[in-house]
Amino acid sequence: MSIDTHDLKPLTIPAWQDLVQGLAKWDLWGRLGFLEVKRRYRRTIIGPFWSALTLGIFIATMGTVGIGLWRQDAATYLPYLTSGMLVWLMISTMLTEAGNLFIGGAHLFRQVRFDYSILAYALVWRNLIVFLHNLIIYVVIVVVFAPHIIKPTILLVIPGLFFIIANGVWLALLLGMLCLRFRDVQQLIVSVIQISMLVTPIFWPESMLEGTKRMVFVELNPLFHFVDVVRAPLIGKLPLAFSYEMVVAFTAVGWIATYLIFHHFRKRIAFWS
Repeated sequence: MSIDTHDLKPLTIPAWQDLVQGLAKWDLWGRLGFLEVKRRYRRTIIGPFWSALTLGIFIATMGTVGIGLWRQDAATYLPYLTSGMLVWLMISTMLTEAGNLFIGGAHLFRQVRFDYSILAYALVWRNLIVFLHNLIIYVVIVVVFAPHIIKPTILLVIPGLFFIIANGVWLALLLGMLCLRFRDVQQLIVSVIQISMLVTPIFWPESMLEGTKRMVFVELNPLFHFVDVVRAPLIGKLPLAFSYEMVVAFTAVGWIATYLIFHHFRKRIAFWS
């Protein structure tokens, strides 16, 4: 049943309350995220493990090329490539899906009173589920090629994932609003992600660059630092201290800016849809 735009009654609660109430409804966004993963792989035999299988084929292909191209040892390069792709797929998918956050969720908040932040939490949650499925490929690679890299430092993966999740929420809200208001932004996001994948040390080791190139593509690249805080523990290393500094700064600035924008434009979301 369609509803006339004039009959829409946007939530009058403040933005902070939307974020808090939305987070408290973990059963709702948890269910939404789970059902979305289930819907994508409906009527398939291995379900969400198709994502892991696809990643495994990619690692096998790209790993073979990378070992020869950059003269890397398999025990070093394959865990590096696998862990980097695990994080990159999670980040890039969240960014891509963020553009459709309010466009695809319009049927929900146009019909009932709804905390908009629930959609962002559900988006991050379903991508975390996929990440955990893909983690199987990492386990296989490490067991076969480099069991020695499993060290106590692997526990640092937890705070690393926390930073990615925390940033995923505000990025989903911000990009969701931008793409809802300006539909061309969605295509821009896809283009930027494609380019970023090539200039970020995912396939190639960051040690290959020095001087100005290293500063531009590694040290000043926020994507590298978000990858580093998860990838480094997975390959038995400590993340760079500068990576934590960049991630914390990016998180703080991003949340402050997004909250101000969400607070100002939140009431217009239903009318833009």
